Amino acid sequence: MGEGSDIEPPKLLKSISHDAGRHFFDAPAAMSLDDCILRLSTLEGLNIVSLTPSELGHWFSFQLEEHAFSANDPFGEVWFFAEDPETPEPILQKIALCVVTPPNPS
Repeated sequence: MGEGSDIEPPKLLKSISHDAGRHFFDAPAAMSLDDCILRLSTLEGLNIVSLTPSELGHWFSFQLEEHAFSANDPFGEVWFFAEDPETPEPILQKIALCVVTPPNPS
């Protein structure tokens, strides 16, 4: 996420849902919801709200820069949603880039 990164910014989706807001990103196929949560937990200013089991996977709710988000892992895939379909693109890109960027080795 720092300068000089060779990670391509992920392409954002624009799928609007009446009950879940904007579906803006799918994590890479090999990533679990746990992997995504671990990476997102390093994002400055991120507030974890809840992790709730559902009939299909789990719902992970979080906030960043006064915007609400959720992630769901049905069928072994992790889908990200912005509660407000008008959430600014740079904030969505920050979340997506955090998820796809491998952590720095310790």
